[in-house]
Amino acid sequence: MNKTENGISSLKKEERYHRQESLKFFAVILWGLFLGIHTWTENLEALLRFQTIKFEWHSSPDFLQFFNFYDIQLIHPHWFWIKLGHFTGFAIMDVLLYIWLKDHKQSILISVAFAFTTEILQLFFGRDGRLYDLLIDSFGVLTVYYLLKKSTILKKIISHFL
Repeated sequence: MNKTENGISSLKKEERYHRQESLKFFAVILWGLFLGIHTWTENLEALLRFQTIKFEWHSSPDFLQFFNFYDIQLIHPHWFWIKLGHFTGFAIMDVLLYIWLKDHKQSILISVAFAFTTEILQLFFGRDGRLYDLLIDSFGVLTVYYLLKKSTILKKIISHFL
């Protein structure tokens, strides 16, 4: 192989690398938008049942509602599945960020910060942003970290994307 062919081959590898990194970034953005739409739409039931999205801005939310722990089972009739969605959604966000950034400390920080942001913004969108949801989101993120540290099979699967 001469220098020209080697240079072209090297250029193709670099282009492929940049394309893969762009796809990883795009996956993070799309998943963030998916989580955002599901957490900020006015009526989650209408979104899940009828695929109806409606946003309504409340400029003066009651921030004390963020600390309400007594309504976890009252907010939604299918509360268990909703909370499982919180756990799973932010676990997936952390996996995508980890695959993109290749740094789990950064992916955890960004995932938890995004979870905090979504919960606070829910208050502005007339939804129920709660500290317990932030804790559930964070638990999903930390579960991914734990599983990646302990599971050789999961490490092999994830390393394929790194």
